Amino acid sequence: MSFAVRGKRGMALTGLAVAAAIGGATLATPAYADDVYGHCTGDGVRIRSNPSTSGTVLGLCYTGERLAHRDVSGDGQWDLVYDVDSGVTGWMSHSYYSW
Repeated sequence: MSFAVRGKRGMALTGLAVAAAIGGATLATPAYADDVYGHCTGDGVRIRSNPSTSGTVLGLCYTGERLAHRDVSGDGQWDLVYDVDSGVTGWMSHSYYSW
């Protein structure tokens, strides 16, 4: 069985199918229409898997990078953010987030 894929949409679908077939496709958490944006105020600030310094580091953010704010930890010391540049979602220290 064979079929022809044409145009940009077809190429995109083919690319997704190939990525899924090789098992390496991980889609980033999308930005939401009601996200509130701020930015990172430090260089190399760790974005972690949970609101604790013992959480696994998922990524880093740098001064001025745009971040979508998603939630606040119970103690108010951590913010759940989506890094628009890298696609990483995780927790960062509140002291490095600015509206």
